[in-house]
Order: sequence, then structure tokens, then C-alpha cells
Amino acid sequence: MKFDEVISLLGEFGPYQKRIYFLLCLPAITCCMQLLVTVFSMAIPPHRCAVPGLDNDTFAIQTPQHKALVNISIPPGDSCNVIESPNILNDTTNVGLVGWTGQGSQVKRSNNSDMEAVPCSRYVYDKSVFTSTIVTQMDLVCEKQYSKSHAQMITMLGAFLGTLTCQPSSDIFGRKKVFLMSLVVHALASLATTWSTFFPLLCFFMFINGAANVGVFANAFVIGIEFVGPSKRVWTGYVIEIFWSFGMILLALLAYFLRDWQHLQLATSIFPFAFLSYAWVIPESPRWLLSKGRVQEAEEIIRKAAKVNKVLLPANVLDSASLEIQEHVSVLAIFRHPVLLLRCTIIFFNWFVVSLAFYGLGLNVGSLGGSVYINFLLSGLMELVSYVLCLGLLDRLGRRPLNCGLMMVAGLACTLTIFPVLYAPPSHQWVTTALAMIGKLGIGGAFATIWVYSSELFPTVVRSSGMGFSSSCARIGALISPYIANLSTIIGGNAGTAIPLLIFGLPSIVAGLLLLILPETLNRSLPESVDDAVVFGREVVVDSSKNVYHLTNCKETRSDEKDML
Repeated sequence: MKFDEVISLLGEFGPYQKRIYFLLCLPAITCCMQLLVTVFSMAIPPHRCAVPGLDNDTFAIQTPQHKALVNISIPPGDSCNVIESPNILNDTTNVGLVGWTGQGSQVKRSNNSDMEAVPCSRYVYDKSVFTSTIVTQMDLVCEKQYSKSHAQMITMLGAFLGTLTCQPSSDIFGRKKVFLMSLVVHALASLATTWSTFFPLLCFFMFINGAANVGVFANAFVIGIEFVGPSKRVWTGYVIEIFWSFGMILLALLAYFLRDWQHLQLATSIFPFAFLSYAWVIPESPRWLLSKGRVQEAEEIIRKAAKVNKVLLPANVLDSASLEIQEHVSVLAIFRHPVLLLRCTIIFFNWFVVSLAFYGLGLNVGSLGGSVYINFLLSGLMELVSYVLCLGLLDRLGRRPLNCGLMMVAGLACTLTIFPVLYAPPSHQWVTTALAMIGKLGIGGAFATIWVYSSELFPTVVRSSGMGFSSSCARIGALISPYIANLSTIIGGNAGTAIPLLIFGLPSIVAGLLLLILPETLNRSLPESVDDAVVFGREVVVDSSKNVYHLTNCKETRSDEKDML
């Protein structure tokens, strides 16, 4: 008896699995919040140099004299340079005659050629939206403007490390142990970030948090998938993503009421500690226990689940249960055949692009017109809608049409933003935001769908390794995304708004079109061996004795999806 048959006897998604799955989905909320909280905690508000000698200077203009001081000491449109003069506090006469020549640090007041601008020694910030951010507290602007991108990249680098280490660790030590360890580290690193006012220390905890983030989400995903029946695996794979979108919505609400970054970071740190309070209830994956020969422990969990599900199982139900043992095949085998090499290249490119655009659009919401809180909330709602739509359309339209369509929608929406950015009046910049939200809807659904589609395309013997390569490509895209998203701040103006969206949009269109080369997997028996994968989706069979291909009719069979993940 195969283990999937045992799960079918137990109930593919009975009351016990539903309770455990719900508890496993909850940490996806905190994973989302900690990965995207920098949208608010590292926001860059409008700023300028402080007026030299004016200790109580503020960004907001207080009095006419204050306005005059700003006018004579701060070059127009320059937030990084200031005119320093020992008499500047008294030099407010004839302020209307003040003019400026030159740019940047070479700017001069035209009525006094000896007074050149110098870099700021102190800054003042607009506090109308954020009372405090990491950027304002550490002055990460002007010559330090890339620090924000570096910090966000370091978080993604930690996630990349987590991808490389957590999956092998969970295969060796168990899903539950790695999940619990990651959740503890995630909680402690989140809390430590709150009081990290030294930039290198802040980056260290963000790196650790990023790595632990993957350990929490990936193992929650795997435990949930391995404890349900074959017909429910696609459904459970999407629902945990829905909880991710709940994390975005909740983060937007928390950020709106908590405008100080430390207060916000502390609030988001409470959630992983709350999830730790019930972590002991989460069982080890019985599938993993069985694969390690720990049959008695696996049977205890199955019996407990059967009692809750009110199912009577045969005695010693796992004695004859087994997991299919596949022959060992090197992952390099999928790169040796031109057909598989082409497919893998397309799959890996799609993972790279979808991750680049997914995280980039999430981090870029602060650069769109309107309220950053409303934009982020809308972004989360768009993701929620996309996951629900995909659940309803995946088995109706098929994997390839749906994935291609979502990538095209995302790419075209992001690319079309160039027209309202460059040609629409300021009153119509909401069109740019609307198109960016449509892009987020498409890319969110595409990210969830590529998990299903690519896992079905890889042959069983190298499926895990193939998905590992795919995830690594996604992490590379995530590493680059902060630098693309922050181009809006670095470049500024309309070009700064348009260029990131174009970079997210154009590759998405190319990636979507390339998907048309891949075969459809819906209602087809999935490839088991590398040879199966070579002919998968082609009307041929292999005569291995003669090493030739013969044309034949490709028989479609309804897949029970048990080999999908």
C-alpha cells in the first residue's frame, strides 16, 4: 500500500488536516510582513539640509523668516547641499534678490560668488507621513542613498541562503525541527531588528531574518502538502499564498497606525512569538518519518488524525505502506538533451523574471502616486484576488495558457505605465497606480502558478533538484529587485517612476511568450524518467532498442496530480 492510499483512507483533507494546515498557514502572515516591512520602515521621506546654525530647524516652514533662511541657504531642488556662512542667520535682507547658478556642489548664490554649496552635515525630514524611519534615523540619504537597496538586498541574500540550506536540512533532521528552529530564529531576529540602530548590525539581523523566513515558509508549505491527499495538493499550495496576501493587508493597516519604524517593527515581531505558542501542536510529517524508517512514530500521528477524523483504520496500517523509491539520476541529465535544456532555460528565466517583478512591485509601491498605505493595501488585495482566480481557472484553462496570460497581463500593464507617467497631467497619475496594481495582480498569480506548472514539467527522478534550481533563479531575481525598485528615488522625476515599471514589464512579456514553447501538463500523465520528459507533450514514443523516434498519437489521461509535488 502506498502512503497516498493511506492518506485516502484517513481522509484526503479531513478535520485533523484542516486544523493543522490552518495553523501552518498562519506563519505565512509574519513571513510576508518581515520581508516587506522595509517598504515602510526604510521609506525615504522628502528631506533637505538643515539650515546651518538653526538648531530647531524643521522641514516644514514655520515662519516667514524661516522661509527666508531656507531660501538663502538651500539651493532650489537640492536636498544634499547647503550654503554655509557664519552670517547666514542674519542674511535675510534683500532675500528676493537671491539667485542661484551652477548645479549640485558647484552651485553658487549669484549675488555672492564666494559662497559655494557644500554637502549637508545635518538633515531635516518631512514628518507628515512617517514620524521616523530607519533612513531618517541613520541619515541614509544623498551619498548614502544606496544603503536602503543594500539592506533590502541583504535580506534577500539571507533568503537565498535559506533556500540552499533549509530544504536539505529538513530532509535530514525533519520538517518540524527545521520549522520550529527557523520560527524561533525568525522571532528573535525580528525583535532584535527593532533596537538595531547601528547599520551593520541592522543588516546582520535582516540577513538572519531573511534566511529564517524561508525556513518557516518552506517547511510549513511542505508539511501541509505532505499531509493531504493528491487531489488537494494544488488547493493547499494556493491557500497558503492567500495567507501571504493577508500579511500584506495587515502590514498596511499596522503601518498606517504606527508611523514610527521601531513601533512598527516591534508590532510585527509579536506575531512569530504568538505562533510559537502553539508550535508544539504541529506534527512531524508522517511521510518523512516513513521515509526514515520511523514507522511507529508515523503510525502514532496517523492514528491520532484518524481519531479526530472519526475514521477506523486497519491494524498496522503502515506496515505495508511504502514510498516509491526512485532511481538516482543526476540533475545534470536534464541539461544534456536539447529539448530539456530549452525547457529548463525557459522555466528558470520565468522564475527569475516573476520573482524580480513580484518583489520589485511590492517594494516599489512607495514610488507610485497617492498614499503609500493605500497603494500597499491595494497591492495585497490584488494578490488575494489573483490567488482566488487562479484556484478557479487552473484546472479549466490549463497551466500554460493561465501562466502565459498572467505574465502578459503583468508585463503589458507595467509597460503601459510609461504613457500616463510621461503624458498625463498630475491629476491623472492614478492611472499609473491602477496599471501597476493590475501588474501586481498578474505577477502574483503567475508566481503561484509557476510553482505548479514547473513541478509538473520536471521528471519525477529530478523534480526536487529541478525545483531547487528554479527557486535559486527566483532568489537571484529577488536580490536584484531592491535596486530596480529604488531607481525611482535615485533617478527622480517621471523617468524615475517609469523606468522600474518598464524593467519589470518588458521581461515579463518576453517570459510569457516563451512559455508558449512549453507543453501543457493538464490532464496528462506526468513524466517519470528523463526519457519520458524528452517526449512529454510531443506525439512520439522512443524505441530504446533502436534509439529512434516514431510518430504516434499522444494519449491523454487525467492525472491524479499525486506526482505533481
